[in-house]
Amino acid sequence: MSATPAHDVDEKGENGAVRSSTKGAKRNRGDGVESWSDRRVKQPADLLYHRYTHFAELVLRRKPLPPSKDGRHIPLRAVHETPLLDERRGRSYISNSVVSGRYTIWDFLPKQFWFQCTRLHNFYFLCIGIPQTIPGLSTTGSYTTILPLTFFLLLTICKEGWDDMKRHKMDKVENNQYATVLRKRQAAVDGVASSHGLARTLSLSGMLPWASKTANDVVHEALEEDEDVDLQWAKVRWRGMKVGDIVKLQRDEAVPADLALLYADGEDGIAYVETMALDGETNLKSKQAPHGLRVCKNISGIKSCAADFVCEDPNPNLYDFNGRVTIGNITIPLTLSEVLYRGTTLRNTTQTIGLVLNTGEECKIRMNSHNRPAAKKPRLERYANQVVLLLIGYVVILSVGVSMGYIIWHQRLEVRAWYLNNAYVDFGQIIVGFLIMFNNVIPLSLFVSLEIVKIGQMIMVHSDKEMYDEETNTPMVCNTNTILENLGQVSYVLSDKTGTLTENVMKFRGMSVAGIAITHGTEPTCRDGSLDVRRTSECTLPQKDSKGLVSEKKVSITVEQRDGAAMEANMRQHGRPSLQQRSSSDVPRRSVQGTESFVSTAELIRYIADHPSAVVSRRAREFMLAMALCHTALPEITKDGTINFQASSPDELALLEAAQDLGYLMIQRSSHTITLLRSGADGQQSREMYEVLDVIEFSSQRKRMSIIVRCPDGRIWLICKGADSVIVPRLQQAALASRKSHEVRRSLQAEREQLRRSEQMTPRNSFGARPSMTSRRRGSMEIRRDPTADNARLEVPGVAHEMRMQTRSSKLSDERTSRRLQGFAVADDATVFRRCFKHMDDFAMQGLRTLLFAHKTISPSEYAGWKKLYQDATTSLNGRQERIEAAADMIEQGFDLLGASAIEDKLQEGVPETIEKLRRANIKIWMLTGDKRETAINIAHSAQICKPESDLFILDNAKGGLETQLRDAVMDVRTGCSHSVLVIDGHTLSQVDAAQDLKQLFYDLIPLVDSVICCRASPSQKAGIVKAIRSRIPIALTLAIGDGANDIAMIQACHVGVGISGKEGLQAARVADYSISQFRFLQRLLLVHGRWNYMRTAKFITWTLWKEFWFYLMQALYQHHNGYTGTSLYENASLTVLNTLFTSLCVIVPGIFEQDLKAETLLAVPELYVYGQKNKGLNLPYYLQWVLLAVSESMVVWFITWASYGHFAQMSDNGLFALGNLVFTEGVVFTNYKLLVLETHYKTVIVAVSFLITVGGWWAWQGFLSHAYATNISPYDVKGGFTSTFGNDPNWWLTLIAVLAVLTVMELGYKSIKQSLLVAGLWPVWRLFGARARRDADELDVGLWQAMEKEPGMRKRLTRMHDAHEGDDDDDCG
Repeated sequence: MSATPAHDVDEKGENGAVRSSTKGAKRNRGDGVESWSDRRVKQPADLLYHRYTHFAELVLRRKPLPPSKDGRHIPLRAVHETPLLDERRGRSYISNSVVSGRYTIWDFLPKQFWFQCTRLHNFYFLCIGIPQTIPGLSTTGSYTTILPLTFFLLLTICKEGWDDMKRHKMDKVENNQYATVLRKRQAAVDGVASSHGLARTLSLSGMLPWASKTANDVVHEALEEDEDVDLQWAKVRWRGMKVGDIVKLQRDEAVPADLALLYADGEDGIAYVETMALDGETNLKSKQAPHGLRVCKNISGIKSCAADFVCEDPNPNLYDFNGRVTIGNITIPLTLSEVLYRGTTLRNTTQTIGLVLNTGEECKIRMNSHNRPAAKKPRLERYANQVVLLLIGYVVILSVGVSMGYIIWHQRLEVRAWYLNNAYVDFGQIIVGFLIMFNNVIPLSLFVSLEIVKIGQMIMVHSDKEMYDEETNTPMVCNTNTILENLGQVSYVLSDKTGTLTENVMKFRGMSVAGIAITHGTEPTCRDGSLDVRRTSECTLPQKDSKGLVSEKKVSITVEQRDGAAMEANMRQHGRPSLQQRSSSDVPRRSVQGTESFVSTAELIRYIADHPSAVVSRRAREFMLAMALCHTALPEITKDGTINFQASSPDELALLEAAQDLGYLMIQRSSHTITLLRSGADGQQSREMYEVLDVIEFSSQRKRMSIIVRCPDGRIWLICKGADSVIVPRLQQAALASRKSHEVRRSLQAEREQLRRSEQMTPRNSFGARPSMTSRRRGSMEIRRDPTADNARLEVPGVAHEMRMQTRSSKLSDERTSRRLQGFAVADDATVFRRCFKHMDDFAMQGLRTLLFAHKTISPSEYAGWKKLYQDATTSLNGRQERIEAAADMIEQGFDLLGASAIEDKLQEGVPETIEKLRRANIKIWMLTGDKRETAINIAHSAQICKPESDLFILDNAKGGLETQLRDAVMDVRTGCSHSVLVIDGHTLSQVDAAQDLKQLFYDLIPLVDSVICCRASPSQKAGIVKAIRSRIPIALTLAIGDGANDIAMIQACHVGVGISGKEGLQAARVADYSISQFRFLQRLLLVHGRWNYMRTAKFITWTLWKEFWFYLMQALYQHHNGYTGTSLYENASLTVLNTLFTSLCVIVPGIFEQDLKAETLLAVPELYVYGQKNKGLNLPYYLQWVLLAVSESMVVWFITWASYGHFAQMSDNGLFALGNLVFTEGVVFTNYKLLVLETHYKTVIVAVSFLITVGGWWAWQGFLSHAYATNISPYDVKGGFTSTFGNDPNWWLTLIAVLAVLTVMELGYKSIKQSLLVAGLWPVWRLFGARARRDADELDVGLWQAMEKEPGMRKRLTRMHDAHEGDDDDDCG
């Protein structure tokens, strides 16, 4: 109890706020009058909750922790003699152990029994099973309900216990990892004896054998030559670490707790960490030890350093940290830049030393995790419970009715019959007896068989080869089978970005320099000094030598001359493929719509070599040099001599690699210098050293990054890169640039408005979507054929890897390229601005991430004056960040535009297609990411979450007037939008959650928009969003998908959690309900398996309840003929094994293997997924249709059988067994025939074998009973009945055949009439009385789609539609 974190209480408070706000919303919608449920249910429940809370606070000491007065005080000491005390608790800080299991050994059984008993069906069987054990009440045995129920509950509890035990094992693995901690030598030798006392003694004596395995928390082992008389570095398990401990980390080690960085062996005390588990970002982040603490590089330095740390109380905010450090008389701030969080990994740094600030559940990563999530229930269970409640009411009414019949029969006949003296049964007993008799209308076998069905469904999903990733050898994995049907009812998909939608691989794809759009990565780059293609048929391709430098490799290219006119005609006929029609790994040369200004980097480099003094050459060199200098990356020489870059973001890495390809390779970097290896025009490589004067790093508020360097020629050069929204106002000609930017934007807005209008003319389907909306629109950046260029055909002659070039004149081509570049280059700034902004918009429309580069030269005097201000800001204790940003803003003015870059964040294969199909399936897509807003929006465009015609509503607290922004967005969306996307960041979301009126507005808005992008969201905020959706939109079923540890909280909070086993590890995949290797498999998981499993489970429940209803209705009809005494029509042994042997396969087999529609159809027409969202497979009206069918068919069976064999006919066997056996046989045969033959659509060998086994087994059972029973005087004279008496009676067999024939004619007639009405558009029958409106795909009955699948023409069309979507075709197939 002492380890209960404070955030648990906060989380409860959050939930409480959600509940209270929901109640308030309900009261606002009503007339203010308290309802009966408020008075009788809600208010007593609230009172009970508050009493429990008071009890927990007093007795269990589970009360909210008050905030500390002045933060958490932690003195820096080599070793603490006594544990530090937590001011909030009044005792020592919590341990460093973490617990993610739901139960402990003490509360597992009580919690599980309570959970199981609160499930409706279990409670019902408990209420039936207990009275059944009372002697004299049951006519069907005393333990036929309670024993199977107990067995079933024990199996379920054991399964839950096994799952939780696996979670505890994962916790044990994490808690038992070793870290290097500073300890006393005596403590290291004594190990755990001093801290564990009795447990240590007992474990050594063997009395606690399990304790001896984990007792050694400390390993007394000197790890290195850092000698001290009293202290040494020892290996300590993570669980044994305490607040105030000194920890040493080596490269690639995980951080075991939240640490303050004391020392790092990197230059200037810099360490690099990977925060993948925290925010999902794979880029490295730099941390720097405070200057006054860098003496702590060894034990003697730590002992000599007297410092006191004061830090904030534990909280889940990952993006901020507040504290201070007092070293002697000097106090310096402790910020996020000096703190390492648990869950991060040390990279590119040999050694660091840190002080433990937070442990265990109070670490940031644990406070952001969804601890001990509640068990997930299938949504279908809610609707099944409605049917069960209906049947419970039916059983009660039926029991009361037949009991009243007994009273009437008693008054009319029993009191007059002398042989029935003293045989009267009390009314209470007769009701209980009938309740027990008819309790199997809701059979226990339903829930036992359902577990079998779900295991079979899980195997079917797991074995689908279409969801197997050959590249990574990763199959689809089901971690649970409990909620398989939820996959068919999803309304919201909440997805992570990095590693889920994208591969987190950035590629430089283009730039805009001097008004020219230049593409990269599509053609061989002919370096300066290589053999010129104008003079030879050989060209050199860039290669990297052993030092990671650009070298050259010769190939020959064969170019065949083709007729230009024919090519032009061919392109007019087939059109030009857009960028989005190609895979992201094969990006072609592109142009920009409205201009002819595009060249490749290969052509640009050749032009620079030939015209080094031209304007284009000068500007291009400046831009490429800026890419090589403006970053915070470090070069790293690997063992084989190659150079790798360790960058703070994938964008920087892409820019550096592009600069390397273009001849600017960074080979060395320190805190003060950057050394480049530059290729000159003469082919020689030279080293250039640039002195780094200052680096102003990127922040979410600044949205830019700047570097100030002293060039080799002595000039001071400032380079800045960032978003266009912050660079343009800082240009020297800002007014002109802003005007041109607005002109380009207005032009783009007009184009989008035209698209919107065309979309509004498109008809919508039943749920408001446009199924005919194509998944992509042709982008403005298309491949354009250069009419002046010669056409070529590339031939690759196999192993030789040679290509020969045959052309009329390569020299002529280069001369044309030169003329084009000279013609494109303009000195007019207005034209450059217009073209650059147009290029950027076109880049962004293709999902590329854009950055503007700007620069200026600074005089030494100007720099010296600014440097003093900046130095004062960086050392300030108050408002440090604000002062830094203000100083940076002073120098970042008066820029000249260098150009723009375009970087592709490579999407996973099939992401846009998958998202479009999910959207057509009425699933709303949300993207929750820790990335910055611009990145998230770019990826959303690339992934088709945002369409070109989408309306973006950006909520930003920094702009002020958040309430006005929300109200305007609500009004605009309700007015009408073709496709609306809401964008919000984590900081704004926290402001929304803090104000009740803003929260109400926000959660009123989110059901109206089509998609939501939440950027800079912490793991706890992701989980909070999920909880809010679940509470505000109860009918919505949410699915979360992610691949990192930072997604676990969101995955556990959702109805369905899907993990991707990707580059970020298997943390999410292990915790999630289901695991896939690629996002594209989600469409098959939901649209195919989700719909199938929903349909299968719904049919299984419906069919099981139908067969029980109609079996026992005939039992009830027979009561009229036995005086309502409770005599059973059916023989007891057959009735006992009915659901086990004779009617189990007919529901289990379809429940596992049924396919109402083919997978190709479901993927080609995603609108069919709405079947599960609207719960068409199981609901009260639908089940009542089956009830009416059961009533009519049971009437037919009973009255025909009674008339033909029981009343009017002379029976050869006048015992009750013959009549009951005939009715039972009719029930068994027809049940299997109806469900396996008439109702099952996907008929396989398994279905046929199941029918033969069940029906054949019934006749074998008849023969077995005829010989197994002994001769007795009883209404159930079974001995020899089937073989000798009624089995030889033709009337018995004719009655059986007649009943089955009538039932078959009824079924086939009903299906034929329904099919005819479906084709005519008159089904359901109430369409006869209403207007015949247009029907969409989702409104068509399944039977009609099944009929269309049988038509060869329609089957081919559906296949083409499926192949078109799979094959990346833009044509509308629907």
